[in-house]
Amino acid sequence: MPPGREFSMQVGLSRRGASASSAAVLIAIIAGLMVLYILFLPGAEREQLLFGDGNINGGYGSSQNGQRGIFTQYGSVLIFKDTPGTLRLQKGTISEHNIPSTTVYTRVQTQPIKSVSSAVIKNGVFAKQRLVITFPAERKGMSNMLLNFNVQRAGNTPLRVLLNGRQVFEWPVPVGSSPPIPLPVDSLIDGENTLVIEAGDVGLAFWKSNTFYLYNIQVTADVLDTMNAAAAQSFSITEQELGGMETAQLQFVPDCDPKKAGRLTVSLNERLIQLADNTTQAVPNLLFTGVPDCGVLFKVDVPREALGKENRLFFSADGQYILDRIKLIVKLKQNDYPVYYFNIPKDMYDLVDQGRGQVRLTMTFTDYRNVKTGEVVVNGFVQSFSTKDYVYQAVLDPGILTPGPNTVQIAPHVDKLDIAELKIELV
Repeated sequence: MPPGREFSMQVGLSRRGASASSAAVLIAIIAGLMVLYILFLPGAEREQLLFGDGNINGGYGSSQNGQRGIFTQYGSVLIFKDTPGTLRLQKGTISEHNIPSTTVYTRVQTQPIKSVSSAVIKNGVFAKQRLVITFPAERKGMSNMLLNFNVQRAGNTPLRVLLNGRQVFEWPVPVGSSPPIPLPVDSLIDGENTLVIEAGDVGLAFWKSNTFYLYNIQVTADVLDTMNAAAAQSFSITEQELGGMETAQLQFVPDCDPKKAGRLTVSLNERLIQLADNTTQAVPNLLFTGVPDCGVLFKVDVPREALGKENRLFFSADGQYILDRIKLIVKLKQNDYPVYYFNIPKDMYDLVDQGRGQVRLTMTFTDYRNVKTGEVVVNGFVQSFSTKDYVYQAVLDPGILTPGPNTVQIAPHVDKLDIAELKIELV
């Protein structure tokens, strides 16, 4: 080969090598710039650029604010979030408060009203002596008032008895125990009464002795004893019951003898009323007054405004009663636990149904010391939980979910359940 041609071929090969090397450097620079561009993109846009919007490596979903994002291994999509706060266990709509039995009665007892040990009663020409007795009385509370005495010596004339100036007895009395002399109620006055015992006139037989020796002189009456006519019982109810009260009813069984059963009055606490002079006065909240049936369960409704956290129940009677099985029955309003709603779009639901994602429920508690138990109810399906952890998570079965609206409800099994956050995500 001629020398000149060999040189020409070497020069051409050198130029082509330099061009290829320059192209490789250019491609490397462009690739580096693309990598830097991708690295500096926002995360969602970078993932969308790299993985598309529906390939086999992942899917997309709608978050609560309507944005779309990946919910597989590249992140999660928030479906729902709320703060339930404190949930309290509803133990039933009926609450019973048992109140101790009590006895109220009034009884009539024969009591001495006035007593005088002895007295001399005379009525003659030269001497007159009578016995004056004063005693208190109340016509409403007394009955069957009697004058009793024994006669040691009897005069020759009748013995006369005057009550408040009205003659109520004049008759001869023998030696010994005299029959009781009734003192008419209509001759009594409320307050101080005067009883006079004197001997009758001897008439023309002035020489006759007309002297009575009396001893154990006593005025007695059947008195109404009201010492145990009233009784009170205390009980308390919770603030939760007061707030959720629908109705309240007082029940008891009056154990009594129909022959001795008088008027029974039942009242609860007191209320203030305004008088004509703009002053206030406390009066009892009257629940019942009348004669109940002996041995039959008695029921009376109690107004909500008559009740407080601390209560006093009053009974008073004119007869004799043993009040047994006393209880206040409170019916509470039906207050269901709150229901939360969340939405799963159809395209998201299809991906979850195909096993390409999961719906996860998360509860965050404020109490990390005690065991939290309860139920998660999703679309009517119940899943129980029991945990001492700060956070509880559960994957929801796609079979209980529906495309579109869904519901979730938390029902505690403990007295108090504090939930700081309830969250549902697509993961």
